[in-house]
Amino acid sequence: MLKNTLTNWDVIHVEETRLLRAISPEMGLRQFFALMAELEPWLQETEHLFRNKRNQAMIQLQARLASLEARPNHE
Repeated sequence: MLKNTLTNWDVIHVEETRLLRAISPEMGLRQFFALMAELEPWLQETEHLFRNKRNQAMIQLQARLASLEARPNHE
């Protein structure tokens, strides 16, 4: 019974990477904002519990976006 519940995470990570590479940045942003809109009520209810962690995640995201913006255009 336990064998049926175990998951091969390596296979899942490979598939996740493949799917992420298959979508454009624009589509990724659309999906992100759609999820944010869907989860907004829950996020508001739990904001006080996870405020610090979310702030740190936003800081990291902003740093990643800034590093992408700073890259030279290699077309």
